[in-house]
Amino acid sequence: MPVEVPPEQHLDRARLRGYIAICLSGAAAFGALTVLSTSTEIQRYIYAVIAGGSLLLLLGILTSRIKAHQVDTVLGWGADLGAVITVWTVSSNLGPMSGQTMAFFGIYLVVWFGVMPLRTAFIRAALLVGAVILIGAMRTPPEPVPVIVFAFLALLVGQMTASGRVIRHEASEKAHYANLAMTDMLTGLLNRRALHGAMNAYYAGGARGRSRSTSGGLGILLLDLDHFKNINDSYGHDVGDSVLQHVASVLRACAGPDDQVARWGGEEFLMLVITAERTELERRATQVIDTLRAIHSGLPPVTVSIGIAHVSEAPDVDSLLRLADRRLYRAKRGGRDRVNKDTLIRLPDEG
Repeated sequence: MPVEVPPEQHLDRARLRGYIAICLSGAAAFGALTVLSTSTEIQRYIYAVIAGGSLLLLLGILTSRIKAHQVDTVLGWGADLGAVITVWTVSSNLGPMSGQTMAFFGIYLVVWFGVMPLRTAFIRAALLVGAVILIGAMRTPPEPVPVIVFAFLALLVGQMTASGRVIRHEASEKAHYANLAMTDMLTGLLNRRALHGAMNAYYAGGARGRSRSTSGGLGILLLDLDHFKNINDSYGHDVGDSVLQHVASVLRACAGPDDQVARWGGEEFLMLVITAERTELERRATQVIDTLRAIHSGLPPVTVSIGIAHVSEAPDVDSLLRLADRRLYRAKRGGRDRVNKDTLIRLPDEG
């Protein structure tokens, strides 16, 4: 059962590409239609450039040849060019500033604050607001209302963007620390807390609350490195840490797509296997032992002893772990480098 670790808050790049592709499609179509309908040569040229540029950028996005930061750069340049053209067009037009013009100015603000650093976006916004103020003051009669509305819009977009970035940064930090709390720093595996929580969630969820991947049951492999203290004493703790990392990589390679692996503590590891069959646990444990025997990592050779347990054999998490631990102990007593496959719950010397 997958552990629900809060994901890092970030932009969904695939979805962002989709949104940008839709916008570019509209821009390309608008530019092409405007070229056919306008009568002014300069306007035809401008809209032809808009249509062609939008189409080329759209093709680049759809073929994934343009990286996300490159899209941001092109959008920023496009907003710069559009702002210059719009300001020039409005300044040469003696009529009142239209709602369409103010909408274009608003789009430029959104693009700048969306893809540029805040300082750069604020500088561009200030220059645009200054240009709008100058244009409004030069009208006969002056147009204070559009100027005030646009200045307020620029302030609002900038404030919302700044606040949104602060919120995303804080959420990302929280997710990062939450992930650290679930991860073993040495091996990069989950830690005891994370996997214990997954097992508790399975038992607490009931049949209806379980996902498809866990509806058939799950089992655990409790592994302990054989004679690990001798490795630390003979080669030092740095080599011992490398051995632990090597074992962790082997366990990752042997785990199934829905399985999870944790460093349980010290030289102990635990693999949570999604399976309805106890025989699958035995097969997976044998695979781990054989893989460790076969791989020559340049490190001191290491073997593991494994105890297995399935949820069908235990009513709760504590019972499941005790059963796996007892079988691990029997594997140790039986000569190590093996998996204990018996079905005894109590050891003979427990009375």
